Amino acid sequence: MKKQIVTLFVALAAFIANAQSVKIIYNGAELNNNDTVFVPASSQGDEVNTYFGYRNATGSLIEFKVRKEVIQVADPDAVISFCINGQCYTGNQSQTIELNENQMVSADDEQQALHTTFESNAAPALVKFTIFLVDDESDQASFFISFGTSSAVRGTDIVKTLNAYPNPASNMVNIDYVAPAANACLVIKNLTGREVYRTAISQNGRSRVDLSEFSAGMYLYGLEVDGKMVCTKKLLVK
Repeated sequence: MKKQIVTLFVALAAFIANAQSVKIIYNGAELNNNDTVFVPASSQGDEVNTYFGYRNATGSLIEFKVRKEVIQVADPDAVISFCINGQCYTGNQSQTIELNENQMVSADDEQQALHTTFESNAAPALVKFTIFLVDDESDQASFFISFGTSSAVRGTDIVKTLNAYPNPASNMVNIDYVAPAANACLVIKNLTGREVYRTAISQNGRSRVDLSEFSAGMYLYGLEVDGKMVCTKKLLVK
């Protein structure tokens, strides 16, 4: 009976971790969580504008905010701004935005769409945007924008090279990674956000993590650079 309860809790936790009430739309297709959009940028100082649609995937009104995280940028003084719902922001977070049940905002709606502006002479750069519900921040959807040439750090490359095995795991797990910077850390958190493991890592390699003190359940593991999580994936501990 106890094992069934633990299994039910893990399944419920996995469902919660996957909750995404807001879907992001780019070029007519919905992005998956932690997808990367690659935007070419010259070194001439031109302004680069990118537009995203979004939709309420629920049957009720929701309130959400947008958070911007600059992961890497060639010029630390560059201004990377974003606009949504008619308001523009140079800071890292928007005001509260309401979206009616099943409402969709098209990327073609330049007034209401999520619109990012980037100074191209600051390329390459990697920026993460997260849309999260005001009353439940765990209900969120994130995506990366990689500005610059093909040599720029790309969020999808990070996600593809970050891999834990075996997964599910019990006593030990191996985590392969390719970090976007030399000062990265490998971090594991439980679903409440409490950090349970941290270690400094080289720019690429493998870490072997002892799970003998971990409780059974779902965890999130990922890479952190300068105090910001670059990407996260799920780890199930049996």
